[in-house]
Amino acid sequence: MTHGSSDTDLFARQVLWASVHWTCLVCGGVEEISPEEEAPTPPICPSCHRLAVAEALATLLAVRR
Repeated sequence: MTHGSSDTDLFARQVLWASVHWTCLVCGGVEEISPEEEAPTPPICPSCHRLAVAEALATLLAVRR
């Protein structure tokens, strides 16, 4: 071992992130993805996205009648 280095420094450089967290703009919920993935833009979770699509379709059906 050389002067100034330690095993903890070596360990800290070898730690890999197992997941990345991002926050949904609509509900404030935290979503987890792998480091290779990218958070959606805008950051909206799948549940809020489905709800928004359902509400938009319901609005379109109401306007059509």
